[in-house]
Amino acid sequence: MHSVLARLLAASVLVAICSITATAWLAAQSTSTSIKQELGAALAGDAATYRALVTFAVEHRDWTGVALEPGKRRLILTTADRKVIADTGTDLDPRELPAIPSSVINPLELDLAQAPDSPADRIDGRISGPFRLSDEEKAGLAEDWRLYTMRCRGPAPAEQLRTTSWGRPIVNVDRTSAQATTEACQGAEQRLSTLTPAESAAFNQLKDLVNACLRERGLPAESIKLNESWQPIGTNADCLASARRTQLQPFVAPPALLFVTDAAGKTTQATVVRFDVGRIVLVAAIVLVLTVGVSLVVALRMTRPLRTLTAAAERMRHGADDAQVDVRSRSEIGQLARAFNAMAAQRARTDAQRKAMTSDISHELRNPLGTIRSWLEGARDGVVELDRTTLTALLDEALVLQHLIDDLQDLALADAGELRLHPSEVDLRDLFDQLVAAHPGVVAEGGGTVHADPVRLRQILTNLITNALRHTPPGGTVRISAQGGRITVSDTGSGIAAEDLPHVFDRFWRADRSRTRDTGGSGLGLAIVHALVTAHGGTITVESTVGVGTAFTITLT
Repeated sequence: MHSVLARLLAASVLVAICSITATAWLAAQSTSTSIKQELGAALAGDAATYRALVTFAVEHRDWTGVALEPGKRRLILTTADRKVIADTGTDLDPRELPAIPSSVINPLELDLAQAPDSPADRIDGRISGPFRLSDEEKAGLAEDWRLYTMRCRGPAPAEQLRTTSWGRPIVNVDRTSAQATTEACQGAEQRLSTLTPAESAAFNQLKDLVNACLRERGLPAESIKLNESWQPIGTNADCLASARRTQLQPFVAPPALLFVTDAAGKTTQATVVRFDVGRIVLVAAIVLVLTVGVSLVVALRMTRPLRTLTAAAERMRHGADDAQVDVRSRSEIGQLARAFNAMAAQRARTDAQRKAMTSDISHELRNPLGTIRSWLEGARDGVVELDRTTLTALLDEALVLQHLIDDLQDLALADAGELRLHPSEVDLRDLFDQLVAAHPGVVAEGGGTVHADPVRLRQILTNLITNALRHTPPGGTVRISAQGGRITVSDTGSGIAAEDLPHVFDRFWRADRSRTRDTGGSGLGLAIVHALVTAHGGTITVESTVGVGTAFTITLT
């Protein structure tokens, strides 16, 4: 029982902890999302400022000379360690800056809220870095592009010059045209599809950086390639992006923090929620204590009837007859208690029947055994002569014992479900004629056929007729009739009291307890009838009126 209580409390505590944790996480996530959304909304009006600052960072290697456009709100640009770079206001104490900046200005890691069209690696595509071409190289490649597109590639629609961020023309080479075979065209094609020494050095540096990243992660080296737009591609996107940031970092301004406040210097972004860990722990502890307290009360109320049931089961195990429990609940535990009471009552009834049956069997065996013993002792002492009459009396007593043992054997087989039947079609008219011949005075009516074991069916009807004849006075009538699958044995005897009807099929039951085997049978006949009918899959009912008679009806399916 203590284990059940402990498990209930442990489950409640676990549920409470999970609930508190989940609620705190959801609150934090919701607050964080709300802050980010409000930050984005606050900065939406300053998108032009963000783009201008990113452009400045792309074009310069530091923030020297950066200017902020004054407006209704105050703009403050600081380094990553919050040293002021530019401010549209005056007299700013860096310690008064908001805890969270409105945005981070970093062209190598664009803010998706302000630059939703950013590439996958969030690196500004305008950064050329070490790939930048000289003006002379740009002019030469542009001339090669014009020559190739207008004279070497054959008839084609007019095409606009597209270049990379460092000025290299982007052109598709067509080697199938006849004009492309001239020396001038071949030279232009060669220059348009070959990296310059500066580009080649930058590309090799990028490959080395990527492979260094892969080695740190325990991955094999790979070959970096350039696509049709001269952009580097590789299988490990994380290492490629990290290598590009490392390579391009010296050519852009370092990351800066942008704060947007009102004229007084107060933040206009969403109020930052600082989680008070102590308060959260206190609230969690209060909730946990309340949960444990409520769970303890509920668990005690749930386990109290279980303890009562356990005590009753212990009493039953030690043979007590008062193993009933008080049932007040309609819950599942109440249903369990009612089932336990029903089981205890059935056990008490079964125990009482067992004791009564043991007493009845000993009583039924005592009389014939006593008679046989007295006759044999008399013969041994020479008091009684073992003549034919004496031997006949001894044989009759032995037959009584044999019948009793046979009856008990039939009941035992029926209880164990091992009573063997050999069903066939039985002509009731023929069976009734045999019963009338064996029991003169019985009236038979009707007939038909039923599917049953003929020997067992005769045993059933013989027991009922014998019982009816025993309780029918001279001048009375015992009748056996059949209609369809229903067989009725009725008499005009003394009848059975209404309070005794539920017990007529009990073993060793007699309406008159003063009767003996000689006057009232063994008390097993009707019990055997009920068992045999049940074994056939049928039913037997009894109707009786005191002073009028009794009728037993058998229905075979």
